[in-house]
Order: sequence, then C-alpha cells, then structure tokens
Amino acid sequence: MLRAAAASGASAAGVAAAASSDTQDDPTTRSRRGSAHDAPRTFAQDESAASAGDPREFDRTDSDTDSAPRTRRDARERHAAESRGRGRKTPSGGRAARNAPATVGAGGTTAVAGASSAARGADADDAAREEKPTGHGPGRARRHSSRLGETFPSLVGWTSLSTLLPGVGLLRTRFRPAGLIVFGLFVLTLLVGLVYLLVKGPVRAIATIIASPSLLNFLAIAAAVVAVIWILVMVVSHLGLRRGHRYRPWQNKLAGVLVVSLALIIGIPLGVGSVFARVQSDTVASLFGDSTGKSHSAEELWADKPYINVFLMGRDNGDDREGTRPDTMLVASIDTKTGNAALISVPRNLAFPVFPEGSELEKAWPDGFRPSGDSSEDLINAVWQWGEQNPDKIGNPHGLEPGMWATMQAVEGSLGLKLDYWSSVDMAGFEDVVDAIGGVKIDVERPIPMGGGKSMSGVKNEIYGWVDPGPQTLKGKDALWYVRSREGSDNYDRMCRQQRMLKTTLEQIDPQEIASAYPKLANSATRNIATSIPQNEIPAFIELAMMMQKGDVTTVQINNDVTPTYDPDYDVLHKWILGEVKGASDGEETPKPTNDGSKSQESEDSADSTEGGSEEAATEEPADSADGSTDEAGAEADATETTTPGEPNAEGKCYPKGYKPGDDFPGYPGPNGGTGEQG
Repeated sequence: MLRAAAASGASAAGVAAAASSDTQDDPTTRSRRGSAHDAPRTFAQDESAASAGDPREFDRTDSDTDSAPRTRRDARERHAAESRGRGRKTPSGGRAARNAPATVGAGGTTAVAGASSAARGADADDAAREEKPTGHGPGRARRHSSRLGETFPSLVGWTSLSTLLPGVGLLRTRFRPAGLIVFGLFVLTLLVGLVYLLVKGPVRAIATIIASPSLLNFLAIAAAVVAVIWILVMVVSHLGLRRGHRYRPWQNKLAGVLVVSLALIIGIPLGVGSVFARVQSDTVASLFGDSTGKSHSAEELWADKPYINVFLMGRDNGDDREGTRPDTMLVASIDTKTGNAALISVPRNLAFPVFPEGSELEKAWPDGFRPSGDSSEDLINAVWQWGEQNPDKIGNPHGLEPGMWATMQAVEGSLGLKLDYWSSVDMAGFEDVVDAIGGVKIDVERPIPMGGGKSMSGVKNEIYGWVDPGPQTLKGKDALWYVRSREGSDNYDRMCRQQRMLKTTLEQIDPQEIASAYPKLANSATRNIATSIPQNEIPAFIELAMMMQKGDVTTVQINNDVTPTYDPDYDVLHKWILGEVKGASDGEETPKPTNDGSKSQESEDSADSTEGGSEEAATEEPADSADGSTDEAGAEADATETTTPGEPNAEGKCYPKGYKPGDDFPGYPGPNGGTGEQG
C-alpha cells in the first residue's frame, strides 16, 4: 500500500515538473528533477523534514519554480488544510493522513491530492475487510471463541437451565423473541397454578382434579403436547448456543449425551403423568357413580351431618360358589368434623336380622329374617342369596343388585344406623393390593389352614395348604387366607385377624410402590370394586380420609358379651352401637358390654367352617376347642384368657377361643409343611 502511494506521488511530481517550461533549459533544475524522479520521497518523509525545520525541502522548490513561488509557511498551512479535509471525509482520517505518501514540491497541490486519494483507497480496503458479512448480519463481526472448546461449560449450563426453565436458553440466541414468549407462558402457568392452590387449598385442589374425568383427559393431552414443545425448545436452545463456536470431538459427543438425557428427563415424567391421568379418568368414570351436582368440600357437603355411615363389604365370587355371599361386613361411622371413626364388625352369624321400620322387607319379616326358623341358617350373611332369589319381595332396590340392597337393609335395621354410602370389594381385589405393595410383613400367631370347612352338600373340604406361623411376608394368596380361614376358628377370631391385617397393611403401604403399580390396581379396581359414591363427592371423601389419618379409629366388636348372636336383643344392640359411635366421635372411652354371656349358647354354625351355601346345623353342645381338648381342658383354657373374644391380646395377636400360644394345631404338618413362605 505504501509502495502504491509512493508511485502515485512520484507520477504527480513528474507531471508538475514537465509543466514548468521556464526551467527546462536549466541544467541545475534538470539534475534536481531527475533526482526527484529517480528517488521519490514519501509524504511521511517530507512531513518529517518539515517538522524538523529543514529549509532545503522548501527552499529548493521555491527557488526552482519561478512562476509559482512558495514559502515554507504557505506550504505548511496548505498541508494542514489538506490533512483536515481528508480527516473529515474518511472513516479513518487520522490514519490516512499519517500513512498517505506525498511529495511536496513543484505542483505540491496535485501531489497532496494524489496522496489523499491513495489514503482513501487504502482505508476503503481495510473497511471492506472488517465489514465482510459473516452470517450474523451485515456489518457485524462473527462471534467465536478465541480458543477451541473454551465455551463448553457455558453451553452445558445454559442447555441444562433450558430444561429447568423452558425458553431461557433461547434468550442468548437469535430466537430471543420466541424465548421470551415461551418463558412468559411458563411463568404464567406457574402463577395460575399457585393461585389455584392457594384459593382452593392443596388437598381440595388436587382432589378436584383427580375426581373429574373431563379435566383428567384434558391434562393427559396437555402433558403430551407440553413434553414435545419443551423438548424442542431445549434442543433449539442448544443448537443456537453452539453457533459460532467450535468444540473438541469429545465435547461434541458429551453434548449429544447431555441433550438426550435432558430430553428423557423432560419426557418421562410428563409421559407417565399423561398415562396416569388417562388411567385415572377411566377409573373414575367406571368405578364411581355419575355426578349428582356441584362439587363441594367436606364441610359444605356434610354441614348438617355430624357423622356418616359407610357400609364396607368383602364378597367372594369364587368358582366354587353359587352366587355371592358376603365374606366380610363392616360399617365405618365417621365424624365429619374430626375424622374420628368407629369401625364396627358385623358378625356373619348374627341370627334373625331385622329390617328398617316401614320398609318392604320389614313388612315381609316383621319378627326378623326367619326363612327356616333355624338360628344356624337364618343368618345375616344368607340375606344376599335370598334377595337374589326373591327380588319381588324386597321393594325398590334403587338400582342395586337385589342381594346387595337386601343385605344393606338387614345391616341398617340390625345395627340401628342409617347407611349413607356403600362399597363392596371382591376378594381378588384384595390379593391385587397386597401383591402391589410387595406383600405384608406380619407375625402369624398360629398355623392358618387353607381350605377346610364343609361344602353345600355337607362334605368336608380338603385342607390343601397352610400359612406357617412366625414372622414372614405374606403375598396376596396367603394374606387372603389369613383373613378368611375358618377351619378350627370362630367368627370373633376371624374378625380380629381381618382388622389386624387391615391395620398392618395400611401401616406398610409405600406410596411409591402404589404409584408404580397404579395402572394395574386401577384395572383391578374397575373389576373388583363397586361403590355408591358419586364423582362430585370424591373431593369431600379425600378430605375426610386426610382427617381420618389424624383422627382415632375405634374398633367395635359385636359378640356375645353384647347380646347373644344366636338370638339377639336388637333393642339392647341398638343402644350399645349408638353409644359406641358417639364415644368414638367424641374421642371418649366407649361403654363396655353389659351382657355377661352366661346364657350364651356357642352356636358357631357351619358358616364358620363351610365355604358357602346353606349350612349344616351345629350341635347343641358347646363346641370343642380348636385343639380337640375336652370340655374340662377347654374350661381351664378359658380361665387363662385375658382378652375379650375377637380382640387382640397385648401383643396385637388374635387367637380362637380355647387356644393358647404354643399349642399344637390339629392337622398341621409342621414348619414349611404348607405353602406359606417364611420371611
């Protein structure tokens, strides 16, 4: 560039010298002109000379040019003016003025102009190189790291942050407007959800969501769409952050692993949530009744009810059964303000059950349910089958199965409680729950027979297995036999085992295990559970369940100490039940049974030892003890008992009447001789 400027300056000086006709014949002038042509001087050299005050540079020019005399002062002023003009017209005027070549002599104006033009050309070349487009926009220098891979930590950090806060990574790329929109929507969604939780309260808000099939279906679709958009935003953020930077091979591979991992972190929870929402929607729609109105809180729904009564029934629909017979009957009387509850076990062998006054069944059986007049057959657990066989005699079943309606009427009349809701569970559903939580850890107090009892024809059933005694983990099948076995037992011992298993299972339920097995449990629930609770009341029941966890649950046993089960005095039973319910509701000590049982005839009918159908009449003599001992030995055993029948001992274990811990059990082949597994 300097050479080009020098050449231009030399040419300009030559033209000026040729125009000076009155100096052509002067040898001295020709000599000097030849020297200037042979060795042109740069503007920088001239400027240096002028600054140093060298008079020869200007004296030679002034003395040799007669037609255009110059003074050193005029030259300096002209030079300064030209420099100022170039500084105003070029982006880099200062640099051009310093670097532009010029020869100040004869024709100095033309030389200076040539130098200025050369300087402007050089500056234009520099500016063109600096403003060359790089893909980031016109006139903008390309961004890049000064060293290979030095921005990798920043790339990892911002990509990860885009997973936590969608749209943030886009703010550092050319997609900044889209990033602002995505991040704004994310923040807005969080604020709306927070306000919803604060207004409704966490429990009621969540309960409202999981009880609405339409809302659950919307959330299932929304979760899938959000997952796709969120992953795309994260990937675009990552690619935008990489732009203009170079990375090492191992960093590129690690970045790919990072993107895939973050996509899974986003997609898996939202995908699982979408599936669970869909499953919950189907479960609510199939299991619960149609909505009967607007959703209310527990306080609003039961404002005029101090407590509600829920009938819980476990039924067995096995292949060896004709029809359905209630296997377990419970009534939960729950205080709607405190969550305190009385859990009342209804004996299957409660004879001659009565029905509510004014009902069709009360008109059919004014003196209690007595199809045969035999206390061993006319039991509360036989009402279901009779109702199925005589649907025209039960009145309006209100959409229920005739057997279910008749059984509920019998429980309601016999206990003196108005049943507000009901729920029934098939035994297969119980097995599914136990298997879903990985089994129940329990110390089995004695050998538990699998099978036994008598068939409908009176033939004794075979015992095909045992649940071994001792600490172990019971799976679904073994746990089911633990709560239902009647061989060598009585109803009170059986009810005690049922309540023990229920409490133990609730204590050991792991929410994570339930969540992982929820789709299976939901499918089992739709097949094995039925209830009268409508969808719009589910939130209130969830609130009530939360209160029950903090409240006290009192177990209530109806046994012969209350009234003889083979011939009950229902007036006495009603008064006692109401006292138990009130005491449990108030958290007070409940009244003790007043009947001493001296007139009780232990009529443990064949319902305690058969698996279904009409039972064979029991002997009029008191039943022998489970270990086959004599009546005298049984009396001695009774004298050692310290617990009420049907209630656990101090260790929380349940034993049949007359059995002492450590006694041999008839027919038991010994440890591990059955199917139970020691844990």
